[in-house]
Amino acid sequence: MKYKNFLLRAVNLLLILGVLWQYQQVALVRAAAVSQRKQEIAEVEAYNASVLQAQSAAQAEQSQSGYRDGTYEGSAFGFGDVIRVSVTIQSGKMTDIAVLDASGEDKPYYKQTLPLLDEMLAVQSAEVDTVSGATLTAEGLIGAVEDALGKAAG
Repeated sequence: MKYKNFLLRAVNLLLILGVLWQYQQVALVRAAAVSQRKQEIAEVEAYNASVLQAQSAAQAEQSQSGYRDGTYEGSAFGFGDVIRVSVTIQSGKMTDIAVLDASGEDKPYYKQTLPLLDEMLAVQSAEVDTVSGATLTAEGLIGAVEDALGKAAG
């Protein structure tokens, strides 16, 4: 009977050691998963950085080549019909975009897309995001500007 107390403590100690070992195994698995996620995030960030660098280089190359000075018309299909624009180029850069005709577009949606004109002038490119809720009209406006810029490309 005097070993009963010792055996009980020994079994409890073994149980505690077993639980601690299991906890350590779970912690190691989680640490490995976190490490793998960090590596994946680093790879994605490196990829994104390379894409941004390539885009910047492409934009710099495009702005260096510039466009021929003048006024160019472009057109593309919007939601309701063809949208026609006029793009003015001075010193190889866009200085004005005017909508010549968008009579087939719903006026509320068309008005939502007008800020895209200023945005395209600011970034000197037709590569801007469309307007949610007026996507087809925005795509028509962007497409018309792209058409005009294609005609102005040097």
